[in-house]
Amino acid sequence: MTFEKTLNRLNDIVDAIENGNTPLEEAMSLYKEGIVISRDCGEILGQYESEILVLQKDSDKTFTLAPFHQTMQTQSNEEK
Repeated sequence: MTFEKTLNRLNDIVDAIENGNTPLEEAMSLYKEGIVISRDCGEILGQYESEILVLQKDSDKTFTLAPFHQTMQTQSNEEK
């Protein structure tokens, strides 16, 4: 199944649980399926994230390419 189809399934699950008309046993089953799908989507995104390069502006006004995860770590550290 593609990432998009998997994400659409997750959205369908969330909608079904949130609508309040889903019986409890079915909602729990959907919740468990949603957890698995969420993990799968996270893994897929993690794989692609490692392939993405981000153009970032350095303090000396030059631009460099850095891996996406490194850019996110730098931003996280700056926020602390």
